[in-house]
Amino acid sequence: MLRVVAVAAAVALISAAGGFWVCVPGALLLAASARSIAGTAAAVAVAVAAAAALAAPGAPSPLLGLAVAGSSALVLHSLRVRLELERDSLRRSALRDPLTGLCNRRGLDERMGYEVARHSRERRRFSVVAIDLDGFKQVNDRFGHAAGDDLLRDVADALARAVREQDTVARLGGDEFCVLAPETGRGGGQQLARKIQAAIARSASGLESVSGSVGVAVFPDDGREALSVLEAADDAQVAAKRRMRAKAA
Repeated sequence: MLRVVAVAAAVALISAAGGFWVCVPGALLLAASARSIAGTAAAVAVAVAAAAALAAPGAPSPLLGLAVAGSSALVLHSLRVRLELERDSLRRSALRDPLTGLCNRRGLDERMGYEVARHSRERRRFSVVAIDLDGFKQVNDRFGHAAGDDLLRDVADALARAVREQDTVARLGGDEFCVLAPETGRGGGQQLARKIQAAIARSASGLESVSGSVGVAVFPDDGREALSVLEAADDAQVAAKRRMRAKAA
């Protein structure tokens, strides 16, 4: 409000000295902080009204001032909206894996930071399921990287369908995935792990060598920071893969 009053007063004083058209930069200055068309229109009206209030004799019509200042402010508003949309699009792209459309590591880290803070505050638990595909290298070697990419997309779709809306599915790189399940304890995490393994098996139908090794970690039992929970889940996944290989040997 103080900013509006200051700008309006400056516009009125300059207009009294014969500078009516100062209403245009005044309107742009006020419109720069407006978040809507209505706010932009109000900024223009304030600036032009201030200029007209003490305008020198022979000054242009306030209607002309409204037209010029309004069109200029509208251009400013359109540019700002477009830039904000582009910024949001770039931010979404930076947090997404381009192959599968899932969150990438950066997106998962951001979500994990939020959930650690929230669950610490509310004294709740969440689970992290680390996933590594078994037999993915053989698919690439036998059928080519295009087939491997198709399999990764199929697995990503299956994981997204298998989890709840509030869960976060991420691809960490290669054939490694992760699921963050808020407000989920050890039992729920283990149940989710079994559901994930079944989803991977269905998505890799026809490829008997492809399955998923999973490991579960729980916040704050297995770590009180995002990185420590992720490392605990990854350690559990590696141990599960070792057991699977030892059983197959």
